[in-house]
This record gives sequence, structure tokens and C-alpha cells, in this order.
Amino acid sequence: MIFHLNSLSREPIIKRCFSSGPSFCKPMPETTPKKNQDLREGLTLPKILRFFYLPFCPRMIAPFLVVRRFEDIPVDRLVDEGFKGVLLDADGTLCTHHAREFPQGILTHVRRMVDQGLRVAIYTNSSNNRFQQFQGIEVVREAHAKPDRRGFEAAMKNHLRLDDPAKVCMVGDNFITDGGAVAAGMRFIYVQPIKGSEGLVHSLTRYWGYLCARFYFADKFKGLCAREKSASDS
Repeated sequence: MIFHLNSLSREPIIKRCFSSGPSFCKPMPETTPKKNQDLREGLTLPKILRFFYLPFCPRMIAPFLVVRRFEDIPVDRLVDEGFKGVLLDADGTLCTHHAREFPQGILTHVRRMVDQGLRVAIYTNSSNNRFQQFQGIEVVREAHAKPDRRGFEAAMKNHLRLDDPAKVCMVGDNFITDGGAVAAGMRFIYVQPIKGSEGLVHSLTRYWGYLCARFYFADKFKGLCAREKSASDS
């Protein structure tokens, strides 16, 4: 696979990482919407760049909330803080990798979000033709793969019908892909991954993003770490 870096400026990468605003995290024109699932889930230029610059750009991985399960997300708090829309990752967040059936607890919590006035859409890089259980919930199908900023913006405008990214949060288990929402001006809610049959590269890159976030935002992970320790001791 050949990547053309014409669109990047000649400024050193590290300097751009520390520049004000998410300019370095703007999408690259080389990534276009792919119908081929292997390409969407595989390595793309935005994924590679994000993997390398995360240690130097902590503000690009700052989580709004860290929860153990999707059902632990406090819907009342989202509404009280003025959020209008929620984008949901699927694999590792709502279900195991490529699962086609979803637990009732997941469906109930999504419905709770909708009932409290939040606009909800599913935005995943994996197969997107398996969400029939989520009645009334739109699935993002023709947007650029995460973490391309254009994908988040298209999902917000075309599926949530919103224009202000500050009123939108992305829920996911991966700081590399789902966490890219921060570069688009959204908030990111991290959910501890549901372990499944992910590939080795996916698991390792996801864990790298987690380590970077936990290093810079240890306080956010205190509750999660306490539960992990309690589970291991029992």
C-alpha cells in the first residue's frame, strides 16, 4: 500500500502536534469511503499518524468519561450538560467483535438515550448491516473510516442532523479510532472493551491508545482500575 503525503505541510510532525487547535489532526485526502470491509478495518493513514502522535498530543485523547460498560454511561448527566447527540461504536463497545445479536441491556440503554431526547447513530468501521435490533437508530454507512475527521463530521451532520460538535459525544473502546472524535471537536466516552476475536494488530493498537490515555489522565481511570483490582482479588 502506498501513501502519498502531499497534503502534509513541511513543518516537523512534532511541532504540528503541539500547535494550537487540531490542525494536525485534519483528515487526509487519501482516505476515501471504502465498501471493502478489510480496507475500513485495516490500516489507514489517519490511523497510522494518530498511533504515532498520541504520546505527544494528550489533549487529542482526553476522555470526557471512562466507564466499565456501555450501560454505565449516565444519560441524565449527558442531558444535563447539554449534549444533543451520541455516536456509538459497535465492536468492543456494544458487542463482541462482529457480533450480530445484541444484549437486551444494550438495547434498553440506547432506547433510554433516545427517550431523553438524545439523537443517536451507530458509527463503526466494521460491518454495518447487522443492526436490525436497533429500531429507529440510523447507521452511518458512507462516511470515511474512523479516525478520519471527515467521517465524524459527516456522521454528525447527515445522521444526527446537528452542526455543533461540542454538543456531540462519541462512545467507543478505542482511543486510536473512536477517540479521533476529539479532533473533530466532540467529547469522547471510553468504554472498557468487550473482549472478542479481534486481530492482533487491532488489539495491540487499541491497547497502545489506552496506555497513552491512562498515563496522561490517570484520575479518569481510577474507578475502572479499582473495579479491575477488586475483580482480580475475588
